Amino acid sequence: MFRVVFLFLFFFLISLQGEILQEKIKNIIGERNYLIHKGLIGHLFKNEPRYFNGDRIRYFNLFKTLQENGLLDLRLQKRGNIQLKFKISNNQQKGYKILNDTLETLGYKYFFTTVFENNVEYILWDISFSAEYNVDPVIFIRELKQNGVQVMNVTKIDEKSWSYELDFHNAYLERSVKIDTNEKVYFRKLLKPLVLNVPEIKSVEVRSHNLNRWYPKVVFFDKNLKVLKSIEYAKYQKRIKVSAPLGTKYVKVTDLYNLINIKRGLTIIVR
Repeated sequence: MFRVVFLFLFFFLISLQGEILQEKIKNIIGERNYLIHKGLIGHLFKNEPRYFNGDRIRYFNLFKTLQENGLLDLRLQKRGNIQLKFKISNNQQKGYKILNDTLETLGYKYFFTTVFENNVEYILWDISFSAEYNVDPVIFIRELKQNGVQVMNVTKIDEKSWSYELDFHNAYLERSVKIDTNEKVYFRKLLKPLVLNVPEIKSVEVRSHNLNRWYPKVVFFDKNLKVLKSIEYAKYQKRIKVSAPLGTKYVKVTDLYNLINIKRGLTIIVR
C-alpha cells in the first residue's frame, strides 16, 4: 500500500513539474510560437528533472536550451525602452551592489531607475534603458550564478519587459580579491575600484606607486555590504595605514576623484 501511494505521489509531482515547465516556456516564447513548436519543445524538454532543483526551475538550463535551438528571440521590431523589474530578497544591500555590478559588466551602464522600494524583506528595483535587443538571460543568469545568486523566478511581462526574482542569501562578491593577513600584494593598472575580500583584520596599509598622484578613498563593509567606515583624503598621499572596524569583510580602495590617479598601481598589506 505504501509503495502504491509513493508511486502515485512521485508521478503526480513529475506531472506537476511538467505542467509548470510548459507554462513557463509558453510565457517566455509566446503562445503562438509554443503551439508552432510544441513537438520540438516536447522532445527538447522530455528530461524534466534536468530543469528543476527541487520545486524550483533551473532557469539557466531552460534559457540555454531555448537559445541553442532557436526558440529564444530577443530582437525587437524596432529600438525601444527595455524594462527590467527586480525583486531582491535576503542581503538586500549586497544584492543591490552585485546586481548593479553585473549590469555594468554586461555593458548596461546607462539606465533610469523608475521604481526603488526598500522594504524589510526585499527591494523592488525597476530600471529602463533604450536598446534593440532584450537582455540575454543566458549571459545574465550565468553572471549572477558566478556570484552565488539564486534565480527564483523569471517572467516575460511583454515584448520589452521582464521580471526577475533573485535570492542573495548565499551570494558573494565574485569580483572581489581575496587577500590574507600579512600578505603583500601589488595591483597594477587599476581600471576599477579595488574591492578586497579580507579575513578578520585590524588594519590596511596602502602604498601608492611613486608616479601616481593618489587622493585616497577607503571604505570598509561588513559581510552584508553595510558601510562600517569611510575615509577620504583631500590631499594626495604616497602611503596610508587605516585601522579596520570590527566586522570588516570587504574593503574598497579607490581614488577620491579619478582612477587615472592610481593607474600605475597600488601595493596593499592587511594586518
